[in-house]
Order: sequence, then C-alpha cells, then structure tokens
Amino acid sequence: MIFLKRLYLRAVRYKKQNGGITVWLALSFLVFLGLYQVCLQSVWKQSQRQQAEQAAEAGIFSLLSEYEPHLLEDYDLFYVDTSFRSGIEKQDELCSHLWKFIDMNLKNSLEQPMYGLQLEGVNVTDLVRATDGNGMAFYQQAVRIMKEKRGVSLAEDWLSLESWRKDADEKAEKYERHCERYKGSVVNYEAEEEEEEPEEEAFTWDGLWENFTFSMAIPYDRILSKKEVFLDTAPSHRTLSIGSGSTKTVGMLDRQWFISYLCEYLTHAQEMLEQERETGYLDYQLEYIISGENSDSGNLEKVIRKLLLMREGINYTFLLSHPDYEDKAEVLAYLLAGLTGNKVLIKSVKHLILLGWAYGESLAEIRQLLGGYDLAMIKTEDHWQVSLSGLLTMIGNPGKYDVQVKKQEGMDYEDCMRIFLMLQSEQELAMRALDIIEGELQCKKGCENIHLDHCVEALTAQLWMNGIYLERSAGYE
Repeated sequence: MIFLKRLYLRAVRYKKQNGGITVWLALSFLVFLGLYQVCLQSVWKQSQRQQAEQAAEAGIFSLLSEYEPHLLEDYDLFYVDTSFRSGIEKQDELCSHLWKFIDMNLKNSLEQPMYGLQLEGVNVTDLVRATDGNGMAFYQQAVRIMKEKRGVSLAEDWLSLESWRKDADEKAEKYERHCERYKGSVVNYEAEEEEEEPEEEAFTWDGLWENFTFSMAIPYDRILSKKEVFLDTAPSHRTLSIGSGSTKTVGMLDRQWFISYLCEYLTHAQEMLEQERETGYLDYQLEYIISGENSDSGNLEKVIRKLLLMREGINYTFLLSHPDYEDKAEVLAYLLAGLTGNKVLIKSVKHLILLGWAYGESLAEIRQLLGGYDLAMIKTEDHWQVSLSGLLTMIGNPGKYDVQVKKQEGMDYEDCMRIFLMLQSEQELAMRALDIIEGELQCKKGCENIHLDHCVEALTAQLWMNGIYLERSAGYE
C-alpha cells in the first residue's frame, strides 16, 4: 500500500508539472505568432515593392523600345519622339504609354493584379533631349556609337592631320601676305620717260588668282546641286525646348570620334557631284557644317576657297624652296620686265609669276580632289603637274589636268573636310549636324513634323502604387 501511495503521489505531482509547461508554451506561441505576423507583413511589403520595381523597370524599358526607327536606321541614334510625329510635345501621352506598360506588368494572365498592386500615378521628368547643351547630348551619344563600332583609338591619325593642318595654315598665311605685298606692282608701275614699259603679258600675272570663279573648280562631268533650305526653322536657329542634358564639353580625342561620325553618316560634295538627288535636304552636308550657308552651292564655294588657299600656300612654299622652279620664274620675269631696268619691278613680277603658278597648280588639285583623286601630303617634284609654259592656257581650260598622269596617294577630299571640321567648336559641329539630321528626317513620309528637341534619350519616371513611391532614371547606353 505504501508503495502504491507513493506512486500515486508522484503521479499527481507529475501532472501539475506538465500543466505548467503547457501554459508557458501557449504564451510563447502567442509571442511567436505575433512575430511571425510582423515578419509575414514585412515580407509581403517587400514582395510588393520588388514586384513594383520590376514592373516599373519593365515598363520604362518598353517605353524606350518605342524609339524613332528612322533615326536608328539612318544614323544609329536611339531617341523617343515625345511628340509622336505630331510636332507638338505630348508628355501626357508619354505618361499614358508608360502607365499602360507598367499596368500590363502588374497583372497576371487572368488580368488580375499581382500582389494586390494597383498603379495610382505616373509622371516623367528630367527629359534629356538631343539638342540639350547646344547639341552636347547628341554629341556624346554619337561619340559612344563610334567607339562601339570602331573600338580603336584615333589619336595617331588625329596627331598627323593636326600637325599637317598647322603647317598648311602657316604656308597659307605666307601666301596671303605675299599676294598683298606684290599685288598691283605691275599695274601701278609708272615709268619715267627714259624707262621702258613692261611687256603686256606682265599685266596678266598681276592678281591672276583674283580671277578665280567657283565654276572653274568643278569638273566638267559633275552635276552641281541647286538645293536651298530655309534655316530659320532649323535647330541651330530656332528657340528649342530645354531638357536636363549635360552641357559639359568633351576632350579633343572625343572631337575626332565625333568628326568620324559625321564623315560616316553625312554626305559631301565629292560623292554627291556624281549623282543628282531630287529629294532630301542639302546634298553637301559636311560643307554645310563647315560653312553654315543655306544652299549647297554657297557651302561648296566657301569650302573650295578655303581649300584653294590651303593648297596655294603649300604649292607657293614648294616653288620658293626649289631653285629650278624659281629660276624659271625669274627668267620669265626678266623677259617681261627686264627692259625697264627696274630691279624692284622685276622681283615683283617674279613673285607674281610664282604666286600665279601656285594658284594654277592648286586649281588643278582641287578639281582632282572633287574628281575622286588623292593628293600627296608632302609635295615633291614628281607630284608637280602644271608647267609654267602651259599655265595661262590651263587657266582658260581648267579641265586640262583633271586626270592625274602619275597617281598620288595620301589625302583625299574627305580628309580635307576633316581638317576644316577640326576648326569648328563642338557646339557648332553638333548643332549644324542636328540641322542636317532633322532636315533629312522631315523629308521622309510621315516624319514631316518631327523636331529633334522633342526627341529624348533619357528620362526619370515617378510612380505611385499602394503607398509605394518609386523614382527610376533610364536611358540609352
């Protein structure tokens, strides 16, 4: 009995101890359940936010996929036209498109909201336009395009062209100074009674280069464009919509990348003189960027005069540095003015002959460049083409030397355009290029009202949904 009683007492004590543990577990479970609810709510909120972020990024990506196809096809440029080809910017419609894309990504296949998310508001700000920063936004995208396509450095090519340009500029300045110095020396010569008048042919050499006309530089078998445009509505002349694009300038090497972009995507006279394009904007597009005139003929004439002066300086320096050529000019000077006995006049006639000779050689070279030939960067006797005896007849018949007897290698017409483009500022290069691109775009059917200051390459989207606020920036890279 005692044994059984003890067992009974132990059993009662065991039940009381077991009941105490159950109460503790119940209280612990309540605490754990509350913590679980908090964690579950947090996970739900995070899941909602993650889903909202994914929908926002997918929506913005879809919006940017509505890029203007003609800009991509013709110029490899990515831009969204915020006017939707209407000519009037429609940010409300832009927001509407973004709303549609995000809302589609917030619903499942049954058109039911996922995670209970409901889009409540959309806005777009900080639009980066092609024309921002005087064209610097477009400039930077064009540089990125060329770096991706080429993947090589232009430093070596730029240094060689830059050093050659500086040397050519110095020689051109020398040519101009000598033209001013000796011009009129024969015409204004007043002989005393006992002195002889110079030969009549001497007067022909005085200011020979001043008789240059634009048509003399165009090869006979080429078709000159007669296109003219109205520049008051071009991006570089009109008042533009302003965005948040960068205004900072870029480095010298980036300038060469941009010039390479222009040479690849825009046309120039040497290639366009061989054909007649009835439609489109200006044909001589690189010449427009250099000159800024409203007609093809006006732009080409300015460029040819610059090119002629550059070559005249090089050729004049060549003649002065080669005694054989200088001696020929001196002999002719004595024949034309030797009877006067005036050494100053004879020297003047000699330099007038050299200046005219350099002009004749340069005129032949310009016609050859426009005809598709190259010119040697370093002039040698083998490269000289126009003889002194045939110079005056060549001026009357400029096409006499259109075909190179001895083919030269070195610099073509496009290289000459690169040299002149180096002298333009980044803003001038960019804005005039945008003039051309917009003009060409508006010549296409359905694109007549597109304006590049309505074309956007980056933006910031502001989104509201279920108490969640998101702000995301995106663009083409």
